[in-house]
Amino acid sequence: MRVKLASAPLQQRCAYLLRFNILYALCEQQLSKQRHYDFGLRNILSVLRQMGAVKRGEPSDAEEEMLFMRTVRDMNLSKLIADDVPLFMALLKDLFPKAESCLASTQDARNISDPFANTVALLAEKERLFGKDGCNRCRCCWISLVRHGFMLVGPTLCGKSRIMQTLTTAMTEKPLPHKLQVMNPKAITDAQMYGVKDPSSDEWTPGVFASIWQQRNNRALKYHTWIVCDGPIDAIWIENLNTVLDDNKSLA
Repeated sequence: MRVKLASAPLQQRCAYLLRFNILYALCEQQLSKQRHYDFGLRNILSVLRQMGAVKRGEPSDAEEEMLFMRTVRDMNLSKLIADDVPLFMALLKDLFPKAESCLASTQDARNISDPFANTVALLAEKERLFGKDGCNRCRCCWISLVRHGFMLVGPTLCGKSRIMQTLTTAMTEKPLPHKLQVMNPKAITDAQMYGVKDPSSDEWTPGVFASIWQQRNNRALKYHTWIVCDGPIDAIWIENLNTVLDDNKSLA
């Protein structure tokens, strides 16, 4: 963690490291126990990686504490359930008192300095999506900047597809266009999704997801693809994506 903070670079890295450890320890102790909560090394590295990108993109005289607090806030709010948000914000205020004024800008994505985030905010405003929907789009864009895979969880008709469409449209503003490849993992069996090995011939028959993965994982393509598994989550198919979503980035 010290090496990651040093690469940012931050002047008071030791103080931030201490408060970062305290914050995550308190989150594990005081927030509700949710299966998708992750305050471990993977989350820490993602936050520090984004902190470095934010720091390098800001003026040299930018307030470090505000930048650090804002990064920690924006990288964690999207995964918290509604009941845990007030407690998390209170912990942030206690540990980063000088940056408390920044908390008022949670709903205003244009305060985010990254041009990509600004594009997402403008698209949300163009679609007349304000409040929670607009804020979720901005949080989603932050996650997409530092992670190659993430989950959008919610009930039917809550706006998950619109979030992905807005995010994809914003990414298309970049040099390479982005496309969505949508599939329903519950419409097929586990073997049909990932593939199956014939025990007699020892031949491997790739599944739908594996075929899409192979086709889209091609540097010669003039566009990027988001593979969207649109359907209910269960252990039958999601567990096989662990190596895809972690730093291995491989379908094993």
